[in-house]
Amino acid sequence: MGLATGDWNRDGDEDLFVTHWIAQENALYDSRLVELERNRVEGQPLQLSFSDQAARLGLGQIALHSIGWGTGFVDLDADGWLDLLVINGSTLETDEVPKGLKTQSAMLLWNQQGEYFHDLAPLSELLATPHVGRGLALSDFDADGDLDILMVHLYEGVQLLRNDMQSGNWLQIRLRSQAGETADTTGLGDGSTVTARVGEVLLRRSMTGASYLSQSSRVLHFGLGESGALEDVEVRWLGGEPESFGSLEANSVWELTEGSGEPRRVLAAAGLTDREQVLEFWNLQRAGMDAVKIEGDLPKAIGLFRQALALDPQHEDSRYYLANCLAAEGDLSEALVELDTMRRLSPGSHRAHKQWGVLRAMTAETEADLEAAGRALERALEINQEATGSLLVLGEIALMQEDRALADDRLARATRTNPKAVGGFFLRGYVAWKNGESADAGRYLEAAQAARGPEWKPEGTVAEGDVDGRMHREVTPLSLYWESWDGTPDPQTAFADLDSYLASR
Repeated sequence: MGLATGDWNRDGDEDLFVTHWIAQENALYDSRLVELERNRVEGQPLQLSFSDQAARLGLGQIALHSIGWGTGFVDLDADGWLDLLVINGSTLETDEVPKGLKTQSAMLLWNQQGEYFHDLAPLSELLATPHVGRGLALSDFDADGDLDILMVHLYEGVQLLRNDMQSGNWLQIRLRSQAGETADTTGLGDGSTVTARVGEVLLRRSMTGASYLSQSSRVLHFGLGESGALEDVEVRWLGGEPESFGSLEANSVWELTEGSGEPRRVLAAAGLTDREQVLEFWNLQRAGMDAVKIEGDLPKAIGLFRQALALDPQHEDSRYYLANCLAAEGDLSEALVELDTMRRLSPGSHRAHKQWGVLRAMTAETEADLEAAGRALERALEINQEATGSLLVLGEIALMQEDRALADDRLARATRTNPKAVGGFFLRGYVAWKNGESADAGRYLEAAQAARGPEWKPEGTVAEGDVDGRMHREVTPLSLYWESWDGTPDPQTAFADLDSYLASR
């Protein structure tokens, strides 16, 4: 069920670790790519080949009584050798009443310099305690240079373990790939590979991080042992040529941007360097969320989020909610600034691009503003094609640009994917009405009413930024017109205000 990739033996190619069901050994498929390339006969095709090394390395029989799920390669002690984590949990029921699933312990498989893997989990009470484990993700949540462990247990929720094993020097790399120039749509270097040297040893890391229903943070971690630098750093971007970035100093976080050739040191990975700062940040962040969701005090929330961001400028949730609060208070220009910062810090953030595009469209004064909004929304759609909100607003923009055919195409795609898209049906009705198709317009209004559900009641006109009803009201450039619609089935009446607004633009 679980899958991890990594160069466990430091021979320069990527190997595969796979977890299996009970009575089946887990597998470590060692790639023979470098060996085959070394012995390749000129002119002969190269056939990729793997050999299962799990049994001889202590990874096979140890798993016979376990059911493995999330897994990942990670250098937990920063000695330069990739260790393995495996989360186990049975699918077999207990004999108890009421029945549950049998619990199993996790495995922390320490890599003895490529010779053998030893399970150290029994030495840790937290890892040795059995659970019905499922998910595993790795991330440096406390910004101290090592990767910490997040596990998801069936029936129990999330368990976060701080890593205190790291003893050697370390280095972390964030990749920023150029949108539109590669096949990587996230902008975070997905599918790219970094190779570098520590002395005579070649280290290799690829930007993946996905396992069973899990996604680790998109940061490449290198354990350097006693070395003070990572040398000859090269990135092979997913859609481009290899690019060299020279040597990088240890115990730092570096950002490598495609096409720049210049590494950028990121000081204090998350802006937090000690426990007191971490606690202070989370106290401020949670107080800000309470001010939004419980107290309904947006000015107070704005102040708290700003204080939290002063400690951790890269925390996405704090910046996103700050932008939403600013927009709800009517400060759309400042909200755009915050979202633009978020887009720069996290190019793969769907919500940052989407919300920026929505606000840019709502404040548009020129055709160029609408076009910029459209580009941001198309980027959001590229990142997450299942989210129909971006399609809906792209349809609204097309209406504002007087392109009814394009608008109807986008709105049709939104309503096909999301049958609850009230705005999509309402605006398709408007397009049909403007095209002289009154019967179709009426049918779309019926669909919009049905999408609202049987308990819908007219709420009256909703002004931009109104959050009296709920925090996450989807305010868009034209949402006022279907939210204030009283449900009348007559197209002439239903679309009168919308038609007047579009005609006056």
